[in-house]
Amino acid sequence: DSYGNIRFPFGSSQQSNTLVVLHDAFQPLSFWNGFMQPPMWQGVAMDTHQYQVFSDDDVAMSQQQHIQTACNLSSAIEEYELPVIVGEWSTAVTDCAQWVNGRGIGSRWDGTYPDSPFNNSCAGFSGDASTFSDDYKTFLRQYWEAQADAFETSWGWIAWASEFESGTAEEWSYSQGLEYGWIPQ
Repeated sequence: DSYGNIRFPFGSSQQSNTLVVLHDAFQPLSFWNGFMQPPMWQGVAMDTHQYQVFSDDDVAMSQQQHIQTACNLSSAIEEYELPVIVGEWSTAVTDCAQWVNGRGIGSRWDGTYPDSPFNNSCAGFSGDASTFSDDYKTFLRQYWEAQADAFETSWGWIAWASEFESGTAEEWSYSQGLEYGWIPQ
């Protein structure tokens, strides 16, 4: 019903130019192969949110594995049957940000999330960017560039988020990434 209301709002066969954007429900794009494909369906795009922090396997990846995973996304985006918009992403590789997993729920990264193993302390990897090592900021820059390059194969991307409160989850922040140099000017 939503598709018809959005694409045919004039009570006739005249289509609107409004795009129907579907969210991937946090499934790989391949999960949706064959869903709402042209020529039957027109004006449909897929919104994908690309984070590498919401599973034990994600947070256990090495820095190089995070970069490689980001690079591999470009082919998935290019090969997908619908236009893709990367609606959310960040340079975060930990889930240490307060409440990112829900209020009062811990982090997979530091093993405080239920049934998750310890990977590392959150200190120096999340929070106040002034505590990040030069090596970590270099990695964040490489990771930013790998993701931005991969996501340029899409119809567009939106970084999450513009800004965080000073000293909190700055690895998630576009403006703090600019300030501390891991996002290029």
